[in-house]
Amino acid sequence: MLDPLSPTFTVDVLALGIIIGWLFVWSMHLIAIIYGKYRLHRKVLKYPAEHPYPGVSILKPLMGVDPHLLGNLETYFTLSYPKYELLICIEDESDPAIMIAKSLIEKYPTVDARLFIGGEDVGVNPKINNMQPGYAASKYELIMISDSGIRVKEDTLLDMVSYMKDDIALVHQMPFTCDRDGFAATFEKIYFGTIQSRIYLSAEFFSIICHTGMSTLMRKKLLDEVGGIRAFGCYLAEDYFFAKSLRDRGWKSCISSQPALQNSGICDISSFQKRLTRWVKLRVAMVPFTIILEPLSECLILGAIAAFSANYLFKWDPLVFYLVHVLVWFLLDWILLSTVQAGSVPFNKFDFVIGWLFRECSGPYLFICALIDQTIQWRTRTFRLRWGGIAEEIKPKIKL
Repeated sequence: MLDPLSPTFTVDVLALGIIIGWLFVWSMHLIAIIYGKYRLHRKVLKYPAEHPYPGVSILKPLMGVDPHLLGNLETYFTLSYPKYELLICIEDESDPAIMIAKSLIEKYPTVDARLFIGGEDVGVNPKINNMQPGYAASKYELIMISDSGIRVKEDTLLDMVSYMKDDIALVHQMPFTCDRDGFAATFEKIYFGTIQSRIYLSAEFFSIICHTGMSTLMRKKLLDEVGGIRAFGCYLAEDYFFAKSLRDRGWKSCISSQPALQNSGICDISSFQKRLTRWVKLRVAMVPFTIILEPLSECLILGAIAAFSANYLFKWDPLVFYLVHVLVWFLLDWILLSTVQAGSVPFNKFDFVIGWLFRECSGPYLFICALIDQTIQWRTRTFRLRWGGIAEEIKPKIKL
């Protein structure tokens, strides 16, 4: 009879737990692929003639100009939706984005678009501060928050609104990217089309909050019940707390069928890795057990641990186990990326191999970097996070 207190029993249980966890992660691969094929890129159906369209107020916070801003912003002026207003928010009066916004408002006089300059200081979150005047002036029952780098299709808003059922309070788009040239763009597409999509689709399947706020549609009345968006100004990850607040009150959220098409005109490896590191810091502050779980979801780390566990329990060759693990993981990631892309990707398989390996090797390194330095750089500001996600700005010291 095995002694529960013996070291051998403990190692047996640990190895078995690792294999069970390994199998669970593989189930996430399959769930993401199957659910993605079912959920994404569905045909957008128009409302019946007798069904009125709900009005939508689109908050568009801008800061600075990049080469794609004009084209991205113009897609919101050409939406095929009968009842919406576009509320463009710019905090700095000297921001060159003001000229672009004004030129588009003048170009499309039939679109209900307004420009709000100056923002309002309601918390530490710069995005909330920037959007607050536009939110206060919004007139429709649904609020859409859309980041500056997002490009939409003509039927994107109709697609999102169609998922706003009676028990749904928040509809969000799964992050993805437009087709762009260069290795940095390939790297971004691989990240959002593989590990991010796997987690996002699996979380959606199990009704777990996994919400990024780059393109989100919400019921304004429910936000107003807790004080509007200003109530979330103490958080940097306001998107997560939007969803948590609604879920805590018994409401559901879901993703729409069209992914959010990020199309920033500035695309380089360093900036994107800083962005990934910032997201890790936010996740660790909001959900501390990710310190353990997140590294174990990485292909190379999980494969190594599972290989040694399989060798201990079943005497399988750890090298063969590890190589098969990595190969199958790679193939499933290619299938998932193709599913999210809904067609051929804009790079060849060799580029995918290089980008995939770079992502898998750099992921654990970026996670460690995030744990070492807990401060967050956002544009020109620096913040410190407390457990639970509340943030405080670190003011630069004035030299006398």
